[in-house]
Amino acid sequence: MQGKKYSQPRFVQVVNIEALVPKNYILRYVDKAVDLSFIRERTKALYSKDQGRFSVPPELVLRLFLLQYLFNLSDYALQGEVAMHAGFRWFCRLNFDDDIPDRSTLVKLRRLWSVTGVFEDVMHEVVRQCVEAGLVSGKAIGVDGTQVTANAATKSLAPIAPVIPLTDWMKRKKAEDSAADSEPPQDSGDGGSDGNATQPSVPQQPERKAGDPNFHGEKFSNATHRSKTDPDARLYRKGSAQEAKLRYLVHNAVDLRSGVILATKATQATGVAERLAALAMLDEFLSLLPATSGKRRYVADAGYIAGWYLAEVFKRGVVPVVPMDDMALEPIPTWERRTYNLEQQRKRHQAVAEAQARNAVRQMQGPHTDRRLQRARTRVEHTFAEAKNCHGLGRARGRGLLAVQTQALLTAIAQNAKRLAAYWRRKAPKTGAAPFGSVFPRLNSTLHALKSRFSTCSLGLCPS
Repeated sequence: MQGKKYSQPRFVQVVNIEALVPKNYILRYVDKAVDLSFIRERTKALYSKDQGRFSVPPELVLRLFLLQYLFNLSDYALQGEVAMHAGFRWFCRLNFDDDIPDRSTLVKLRRLWSVTGVFEDVMHEVVRQCVEAGLVSGKAIGVDGTQVTANAATKSLAPIAPVIPLTDWMKRKKAEDSAADSEPPQDSGDGGSDGNATQPSVPQQPERKAGDPNFHGEKFSNATHRSKTDPDARLYRKGSAQEAKLRYLVHNAVDLRSGVILATKATQATGVAERLAALAMLDEFLSLLPATSGKRRYVADAGYIAGWYLAEVFKRGVVPVVPMDDMALEPIPTWERRTYNLEQQRKRHQAVAEAQARNAVRQMQGPHTDRRLQRARTRVEHTFAEAKNCHGLGRARGRGLLAVQTQALLTAIAQNAKRLAAYWRRKAPKTGAAPFGSVFPRLNSTLHALKSRFSTCSLGLCPS
């Protein structure tokens, strides 16, 4: 006989949310590997002790943000998925009858946490947990930047209004008012008895307004135009074959051994933004790295060969590794006459420091180590590809530099949480049959030593 299923639901259902979530679900590993309890102490100063209503717990807010960027959900989609998804509710410590925080609450808290630097502290704490777990080596660090399309169209560009001082504007306005008072009344131009009526002037064509799609033939540049939708975005392109669009730049500093993002920074799209961001990130994560016996190496591509950048990296006790086309040592500049001008002295010292930095990079580059490090540097590109394909970094979610910085931070936090969860899963003891190493412990230790040696040699970090 054919069975028949009645679709009428029961009035009362007993559901065990713990049993609905599979044991090998990714959020279980993220929950065990990443400790998010620090957020309550970090956000304590943002709440009043004895005024107002009880707010949404900060742990719940942080878990919702982590879910949003782990699974690339919009603000609206996050509400619907958490309402229906048992795994999401389990990760947020919510029962099926618990209310979900309103979308507007999350938007306001995201803005508040961005302004007060909470997300930067969350990023540092997650990196610190990766270091304490032994996931980060910190010997070879890669740095690079990528383009992020702004949440604004090219047709939103409008000419920049000239900025004049207030005193000049008041003088101009006063002169216009006095001229209008002294002028005699003009004839209406209706063909009076004198017959000298002037023809009405032809009105000039108004400038294109922002949002008008008919902008063909008009030339745009960052010096003359700004977007009405997102004034912080800049026209940018990598090469002559690429179309210029409104973009931002997002920079990552990545531990090349583990793929953990040590720091991330969003900047406006300019020619020197990559070097400046690399130095700012270096100052940010140096204190978080574990102690090492050798020199740390900061690996970058050919866009980072500027002498001032190399000299600044050397000042921080880090060795820059960049591909130099000309391996011949350049002469150190000298001058025949002394100068007592302080500005000239500063420029001369800077020129000498840059030449010495470039020569030091040439001398320390080896034919094998440099190639291995440059090959390993592509792991920074892998983090960008993962962020764009899986976590929505290909296009800005919000508008303004602060919103893009928040998106870059939350994306990096989600990626690091995945790395730490995978590392914890590999290190977790397996249940069931006896592992191979317990049967042959000596052989297992030898294989483990060889594996660790080859993994470090692939990055040019072989022990001497």
